Amino acid sequence: MLWLLTTSLLAAQPAVGEVAPDFTVKDVDGVELTLSSLVERGPVVVAFFPKAFTPG
Repeated sequence: MLWLLTTSLLAAQPAVGEVAPDFTVKDVDGVELTLSSLVERGPVVVAFFPKAFTPG
């Protein structure tokens, strides 16, 4: 079962240089941000990190 999960996660990773799909997320203040809107203003770096003071 773990092997299937790991394989699925690896298959979902984009290749270097691949265009990211459009998505909308909320920032730490609850403001919605859409990737396509941000790209219109210039280059975008997308980084994910766990919220401070959470386990894991």
